Amino acid sequence: MDAIGSKDLAFRKICTERFISSIGYSLLQQYLLVTFFLLVVNFSILHPINWIVGTIRLLMSFYPWMVSIPLALAVSFHGIVLAKTCLLETRYHSTYFLQWYRNITQRSILLVTNCTVGFLMVWMYTRFLRDEHRLLFLSNSEHVDIAVLNERFIYLIMSGVFGGCYFFVRGHSNLGAVDFPIMLLPKGTQYWNKLISTFTESMRKTIVALLIYTSCYYTFSMLFRSKIASLAGGVQLQDVSVVYSFCSILMDVRLMIYTWLFLVLILSNMNLMNALFRIFLNEPQMFSIETSIFHSNVEPMLADALGYKQIPIIQQLAAEDLFTVSDTLCSGRRKELFALTVPGGHPNNWRKVYDVCKQLIQDFTHELDQSISSIEPKPAPPMMLMGGVLRPTSSMDRERFLMKQYNENFGIRSLSTPSVVASNGSGEYSSKPTSDEKSDSRLYSLVVASLKRIPGFDYFFVESKSAKSYYLLSVQAQLIMKVSQSLVAIASRSLDEDSYGVMQNDLPCLIHTLLELKKVIDKIGSIDLDVRKVDRNYIALKGTIKRSLYRITTAFGPYIKHLVIDPEDMKALQSFISFREV
Repeated sequence: MDAIGSKDLAFRKICTERFISSIGYSLLQQYLLVTFFLLVVNFSILHPINWIVGTIRLLMSFYPWMVSIPLALAVSFHGIVLAKTCLLETRYHSTYFLQWYRNITQRSILLVTNCTVGFLMVWMYTRFLRDEHRLLFLSNSEHVDIAVLNERFIYLIMSGVFGGCYFFVRGHSNLGAVDFPIMLLPKGTQYWNKLISTFTESMRKTIVALLIYTSCYYTFSMLFRSKIASLAGGVQLQDVSVVYSFCSILMDVRLMIYTWLFLVLILSNMNLMNALFRIFLNEPQMFSIETSIFHSNVEPMLADALGYKQIPIIQQLAAEDLFTVSDTLCSGRRKELFALTVPGGHPNNWRKVYDVCKQLIQDFTHELDQSISSIEPKPAPPMMLMGGVLRPTSSMDRERFLMKQYNENFGIRSLSTPSVVASNGSGEYSSKPTSDEKSDSRLYSLVVASLKRIPGFDYFFVESKSAKSYYLLSVQAQLIMKVSQSLVAIASRSLDEDSYGVMQNDLPCLIHTLLELKKVIDKIGSIDLDVRKVDRNYIALKGTIKRSLYRITTAFGPYIKHLVIDPEDMKALQSFISFREV
């Protein structure tokens, strides 16, 4: 129990350090966005020096730091919610309704935090604007004692809430599965590239978002503007007419520019926060390989990280580290992998890593094979002749009819007809269902048939035959590709670096495991599975397994016949040995 607890604590410590760094840089990012906003709002082409000096003086004052405290708290809480999202274990949901039901609490909290951050961003930015865009109540020019509801301020504040909802609907993505880049750039370069692309994309997307928000605000003003004034107590509306008030807002060019700028900053802030989490989660993690009985291993082990399924990012980091060990030019860590334990002389380092990797590939192969077992094969293409499609003639139809009539007369049952199963195994026919059972089954079938007529019922409540296949190919294929490539690369380099021959006995099993996965992948091409949804992962996985088998046969070509390989596996390897597999 202590070992399991220490492993879990070590892995969570790795994630916690990255999450704290992400949240800290997200807080610093808020001041970067405030600086950009003040430079745009206070822009003066006639007095550029006063423009820059005034903006810097305002930023260095106490007021911006004081009004940013609520936003900083909201950003920190939103970062904690994003961190909890990354720590969730990936699970298969058979239907969209089940997926929505199990994630409703997490998504609801994420929606609330998005709207809160958007609301507080706009509230903080309006503190630097004029009174007509900053205050909720304005003084009446005719009656000083009566306040007037400032609908321009409400329009700006509601744009922050809408911006959070809009990002949740259109821009939210799952942080549990992180894509690792082929070439890892420095953190500053990654953030700068993401900053430029995010601002450009947000400026384009917010044009449509502004139109949608304007139409939504018109509906909101018709329903709630009078209620807000009555709740405030003795507050008058600037314009009694809803249409006139809405038109006056649309005609305010400065207000529309502020709203568009707020939406740009909100979408950019949300996207950049997600980008910061990905940048720190993508940071390579070096796990310990060598085990020793003389001192306790404080650092997390590579084999334990590869088999740790509770936090998906740990498995991905371990797979990336294994790939680095297998493909780097420096063979120092590979020597640890091939080393023998002292004392004892056992290949425990290699054995632990190999057993976990083999189990991952075998489990993936078995689950993928089970997921496609109930899918029908593709229909055979029609036979083509020189003159067109081959069609059954009248003589063929007559012969088929006579054969069927002959079988019915002499009681010959077709092999495709299901046989009568005995109820007790003694050869007696099963008892017929009672009338109550017939009525119940008929009622159940009628209810199911009536529900299926509802549009979208099958989409939300019925599991499709290919749902599990899509899940495996989209979620787990990247991990399997990294693990397979790493094992084959280590096996290829073992000819020169494995002085003890620790993986000689495991090479036939590795070849068999990859060939079994290849058989299942080849089945996908022969069944009626629309792989366009996951064509990227499917094609990449298929190419990875073929490249791995080619690499093994190329490296061990002169010795392939001396390995104790199953005859069926050797037959399957012949196409790779002769370079005929495409």
